[in-house]
Amino acid sequence: MSAQGSLLQAMLTGVIPPEKRSTAFGFFDTGYGITWFLGSAAMGLLYEKSILAMVLFSVVLQLAALPIIFLANRKR
Repeated sequence: MSAQGSLLQAMLTGVIPPEKRSTAFGFFDTGYGITWFLGSAAMGLLYEKSILAMVLFSVVLQLAALPIIFLANRKR
């Protein structure tokens, strides 16, 4: 987690002007934490029902993130 957080914050530093970085990091960390909680809660509920469903959920979300990562990298 710390490696991922460090890399994403380094990426934000290159894009956000210095006077707006604290606000950007606050929004980023808030969104990161909320989505992490929601994903973990969903995976916990799926784990109770079916381990296969939990694995599929995880794989589908990771694959869905790939186009977003490529788009963000391309615009940079």
